[in-house]
Amino acid sequence: MIRALMTSLITALALLISVSAGFAQNRLVADLDEKEVQITTGFTGTELLLFGALDRAAVDDIAIIVTGPSKTIAVRRKSNVAGIWLNTENANVVGLPSFYHILSTRPLDVIASENTLRINKLGFDHIPFRLDAESDIDEGPIEDWKAALVRNLEKTGLWSNQPGKIKVISNVLFRTDITIPANIIPGDYEVRTLHFRDGAVVEENVSTINVVKRGLSAEIYRIAHEYAPFYGIFAIIFAVTAGWLAAVAFRR
Repeated sequence: MIRALMTSLITALALLISVSAGFAQNRLVADLDEKEVQITTGFTGTELLLFGALDRAAVDDIAIIVTGPSKTIAVRRKSNVAGIWLNTENANVVGLPSFYHILSTRPLDVIASENTLRINKLGFDHIPFRLDAESDIDEGPIEDWKAALVRNLEKTGLWSNQPGKIKVISNVLFRTDITIPANIIPGDYEVRTLHFRDGAVVEENVSTINVVKRGLSAEIYRIAHEYAPFYGIFAIIFAVTAGWLAAVAFRR
């Protein structure tokens, strides 16, 4: 009920903003109901409401791209060696977005041309796929590795392509829910809202979601990074002690 009330208030606010702006040509207004996500010990993910208004013609489209902090991701290929499945090739993909969600009124390749998508860096195909110098794979199968990595990231909910997810009301207001899974990393997440007309980007709005750790998990995260050697020693001692106590308990 609270979320429904908030949605109604946000929609009314968006309409008020649009009317007060006088609907200047290509005017785009977009915002989030929350701009900070707190990761606590019991965090299981959340949903954020993105809402807005624009001067929209019947053929216009909206796309929203949510991009998380970049990171290096290790990928491996298994092969059957003498009846045993082993990792035979390894690669580290550098500078890849840890989170990449696409929400749009229609599929991106229907909204705009390949050239427009490439120039604006929109879609999985236009994310740089760079390997570090230590990767031991040939140049040939790079596209296969990229396709496999995208599939894995989609399975974990970190990457997503959701055409038709944005709801448009009376060609003026729009809204959508951004799903934040539990396995995200802290950092700043960029939210790009793009207004397309006749296949071209006519206006763009950029906002930020700040994902932070709070509570006990934040302290553990801080200690693990600031005092890594001591944290490692403590983890080993704790594991050995827990194993010894379990062995004593079962002997009795």
